[in-house]
Amino acid sequence: MTTLFSISKSIFIFIYILIMCGCGNMMAKMEANKIDADPGTRTIAQRVDDQSIETKAIVNIHDSDEEYDNCHLVVVSFNGFVLLAGQVTSEELRIRAATVIREIPSVKHVYNELEIAAPSSRITRASDTWITTKIKSRLLANPDIPGLRVKVVTENGVVFLLGLLNTEEANRVGEIASEVKGVQQIVQLFETI
Repeated sequence: MTTLFSISKSIFIFIYILIMCGCGNMMAKMEANKIDADPGTRTIAQRVDDQSIETKAIVNIHDSDEEYDNCHLVVVSFNGFVLLAGQVTSEELRIRAATVIREIPSVKHVYNELEIAAPSSRITRASDTWITTKIKSRLLANPDIPGLRVKVVTENGVVFLLGLLNTEEANRVGEIASEVKGVQQIVQLFETI
């Protein structure tokens, strides 16, 4: 029985390798149509890289100065474009936080939207979360908008929109976001495709 299982497993592996290695050649010989990459999608590796950037940024910023423990920081990465928002106590901390992020590999650009102010209250943060949820829900419910390619971040009533969109899509997303009650300002940080 063990021998039969080993043979079956070996045959399965052989067939799998044969199929996987020959798939492109077979499709080419069959004159398959050109396969284009969708510029609006991110790979799993890019998503993991964005998560890694966010984690490194928060840890490294806090490690650079104890004063950040008294600040409110929001770091969001989308395709290597990093939004830095929240409140810090000085211009020096505002500049240093962006510098720390720029040192992280894979970071393409940093949008430094930090304010020099006291940290926002829990009530303000709850309101921001509610605004983000309403906008994201409207985007996902709209069949004309690729809502999964849009990251929505709200900080102190200011809505930041990141993602991979064409100009028409970006304009439509901005319109939808501006219709939500409680939005003070819309900042579009889209990577145009």
